[in-house]
Amino acid sequence: MTFSATEAAFEGFRVVRRKPMVLVWWTAAYLGFMALMVLIGIGPIVALVGAAEALEGVASPTPEDLAPLMAAWGSLMLLLFPLGLLFGAMLNAAVARSVLEPGRSAFGYLRVGADELRVLAVTLALAVLAMIVFGGMGLAAGLIGGVAAAAMGDAGWMVAVLVGLGMIVVGAWLAARFSLAVPITVAEKKIAVFDSWRLTKGRALPIIGMAVLAFIMTIVVSMLFSFVLFPLMLIMGMTGGWSELAQLEGAAPAEIFATMGPFLAVTIVFQAIGAALQLAVAYAPFSAAYLGIKGAPATE
Repeated sequence: MTFSATEAAFEGFRVVRRKPMVLVWWTAAYLGFMALMVLIGIGPIVALVGAAEALEGVASPTPEDLAPLMAAWGSLMLLLFPLGLLFGAMLNAAVARSVLEPGRSAFGYLRVGADELRVLAVTLALAVLAMIVFGGMGLAAGLIGGVAAAAMGDAGWMVAVLVGLGMIVVGAWLAARFSLAVPITVAEKKIAVFDSWRLTKGRALPIIGMAVLAFIMTIVVSMLFSFVLFPLMLIMGMTGGWSELAQLEGAAPAEIFATMGPFLAVTIVFQAIGAALQLAVAYAPFSAAYLGIKGAPATE
């Protein structure tokens, strides 16, 4: 089977049009995730803020001065990184399910089950593979560029630039070849790290074009939400918000959060809605591409 890159690129909007409630569920998921992050990470966050405040006025901090800041940051990442990976797997699986299994729309396609664990495994495997491949490519490019610059002088930098551009092209091609791993994993109920390589053979260029179109549309969505949010925040500021903010210089973080609560709430909600829509726009096209190439999954 074949697929239309331009047709697949708009699949995210079709998902929201078919099931508008997914936007509500995914927005709620983002808000819940942010609340959970604050709840779990409040201790390290407080320690991080305290360590940062302790460095104020220190012109040249020593490694010993930076140690508390780095320790607090490490503790925060140790808590939030696994949670972020699981949340990302949930959302990626939900978007894929909304295209591949549209009938299973309860709770906005959000689940915590075998699909999510398989998507998490595939995501981690691809991340490790990317670090190895792109790390090796970066090292090779650096060596080639350095040798060319030393041997050819100013002309050598042109070689380095060409090598860098070549890396970008190769990286985009590799990303396209592995881009259907998550849809395959959700559709075929298996950990599919390399299956995408076979399915995308000869189709890398259309998939890259599809991804570029989807990326452009995520930027458009972000700009539209910014255009809506800015006048709303301006109106809130005209009611006294900005003057209150000006009076909070040097206040404790708790006082700032308490005073600026409405501003923060509106911003966070709008950001969550925008992120939910961008999620659909960015990731749904790859599941549409899988359907176009392979056809409906057996489970359907």
